[in-house]
Amino acid sequence: MSCLMILSCAPYGSRSAKESLDVALVLAAFEQQPAILFLNEGVLQLLPASKCPATHKHIGKIISALSMYDINELWIEQESLDQFGLTKEDLSQPVNVISRAKVSELCSQYDQHMVF
Repeated sequence: MSCLMILSCAPYGSRSAKESLDVALVLAAFEQQPAILFLNEGVLQLLPASKCPATHKHIGKIISALSMYDINELWIEQESLDQFGLTKEDLSQPVNVISRAKVSELCSQYDQHMVF
């Protein structure tokens, strides 16, 4: 069964970002092969450690472990990148960029959706 995880929380300020990535790793460990869509503040999860506020723990190690768990289908919404003045090249991981207009089409390709 295919699952799309939609992550929209900033990587700091709450435990939501870390916990959602932990769920992705658990799903992958049970061979569910989740895909992840980062949108809104969720795009900030993909910034390198040097861009994270010094007072917060960076979740980059979890992000970099995604590929070791065969979580290779990472999506990011273009309008969310634009909102923060970011480009695909600013991110720590390779991602597929999708426009907001195509998000519902992407969602329709998956049996289950988890929103964080």
